[in-house]
Amino acid sequence: MPDVALNWQNKLEINIAPEATEPIWVQIRKGFKNLAQAINEVVYQASYLSDEGYSSSTVTGGQYIVTLTGDRQFGDEAQDYIFSDDVMFKWGTARETQLRITRKNGTKIEWDVTLAKITDGGGDANTVSAVTVEIHGNGKPKITTTL
Repeated sequence: MPDVALNWQNKLEINIAPEATEPIWVQIRKGFKNLAQAINEVVYQASYLSDEGYSSSTVTGGQYIVTLTGDRQFGDEAQDYIFSDDVMFKWGTARETQLRITRKNGTKIEWDVTLAKITDGGGDANTVSAVTVEIHGNGKPKITTTL
């Protein structure tokens, strides 16, 4: 059986002090139950007379986006940063930091990011408060492998 990749094996770290001279990296783990990674691609599509009505597509760019959903966990450094008043209720540079993902195979992705679509709290009265955050990559990530 092949060695499968499990979402919990991704090590996500966020810089909780983006304004400082040295980053303070903390793991994003506690309370988050779902991790989705996607490249929001820009696709150029064209049909030329020579193609006899058929079209072609070219991916011309994209943006790496990580979406996390889960339960609010007070006292967790990553969650307390993401859902803080200084981040959630402010715009611009207040939402900018850095993210680092280390995958099971040793691939490390690090880049500047913007925290977007932060939702702190939701659900039925008798359940844990649900949270969501999208982490949008800004520019090209630095990707290294240690295979």
